[in-house]
Amino acid sequence: MIKKSIMLSLLSFMSVSLTAQVSEPWSMYKSRTLAGMSRFDGWCTQEKAERMMDLILKTSPRLCVEVGVFGGSSFFPTVAALEYTNSGIAYGVDPWETKACLQGNDGANYDWWSHVDLEAILQRFLKNMRDQNLTHRFRVLRMTSKEAVSYFVADSIDIICIDGNHADESALFDAKNWLTKVRSGGYIWFDDADWPTTKKAVAFLMETCDLDPSSKMGDPYLLFRKR
Repeated sequence: MIKKSIMLSLLSFMSVSLTAQVSEPWSMYKSRTLAGMSRFDGWCTQEKAERMMDLILKTSPRLCVEVGVFGGSSFFPTVAALEYTNSGIAYGVDPWETKACLQGNDGANYDWWSHVDLEAILQRFLKNMRDQNLTHRFRVLRMTSKEAVSYFVADSIDIICIDGNHADESALFDAKNWLTKVRSGGYIWFDDADWPTTKKAVAFLMETCDLDPSSKMGDPYLLFRKR
């Protein structure tokens, strides 16, 4: 169960979209989706996107969340897979705000985020999702991770992708606080797990979750399952 405002949105979505099921064979649909990733800003590899899509096909989640959407390169295949399965809705959490991106960062990472036009990234992302006819399948929460986490209650999320601010304490906050919102048996994608600044967050997830057999320590992204 999730907070009333999001629950109403989810119920409204379910009432109008039950006829939107895709009849195209999965392999063809997935290939077409992966080819369309080039329109979206970000760093999601096709290998990761394929794994994310296959997990959705396997589990038919009702609620997915991504923390740190940026240009949507991983959010798009998630939403596209939900459209295929007609199983649920995705929430994208991102403030698209320079101040939030700079918090806790320094050096080259700080310099890079200082010069990104995040408003342009957001508008391009939204346009790309409209062009793919997927706007009914997702909602955007334009706010920080700390603000958005309170919109969800315990055991409400089936699959979450954590790819927000990678500063030490921010990454650890996301791992600890969003994990409480994931149902038992739910899945957690953790991106950039090989960064020095995400070690604390990865260690926490290793202690509290099961590492999926498809992932191994040292991978750039890891898949966990909540116990």
